[in-house]
Amino acid sequence: MKTSDGSFHYCFNGQAVVDEKSQVVLAASLRQSGSDAPALPDMLTELAASLTATGILGRPRTLLADAGYFSADNIDAAMTAGMNPLLATGRLKHGEKPPPAPRGRIPAGLTPKARMSRKLRTKKGKADYARRKAIVEPVFGQIKVAQGAHQLRLRGQVKADIEWTFHLACHNFRKLAGSGWTTTQMATN
Repeated sequence: MKTSDGSFHYCFNGQAVVDEKSQVVLAASLRQSGSDAPALPDMLTELAASLTATGILGRPRTLLADAGYFSADNIDAAMTAGMNPLLATGRLKHGEKPPPAPRGRIPAGLTPKARMSRKLRTKKGKADYARRKAIVEPVFGQIKVAQGAHQLRLRGQVKADIEWTFHLACHNFRKLAGSGWTTTQMATN
């Protein structure tokens, strides 16, 4: 994978779909690609399968993701999955002020990127997207710091997948244990 210093390294890019309420990882992926966008459709498919397998009815209403996941195809995939996508379209440069919140009707002929940018600048869009930092970022921080998983120790895709899945399972067990969840709740549902 090409890294930020321009060189190529043997490394992986971890992805996770996280529940807002409990910070439990519902779907995950480990890829050898620096690009996040191609992973999203597969993650949404895995999310639907995970929810179905656990007997959870309904689907998440909103999908929050950073700029690495933005693409017109990912907007379509999220909408097809029944979710309202809020995918960042890029970063502001240091000191750059965001454009004002849009008013009035949505102009005809906007590109998917312009539509998403407009949606993110609304009051509701800003408020919803701001929650992303408190939902998914702490999960990666806890996995890196509390579990010492700032880098994978096993080599090869299969072994790295196993290690990544193990770290996510440990994280989920810790979150479920802290929530007061018990196995008797699972048996009664």
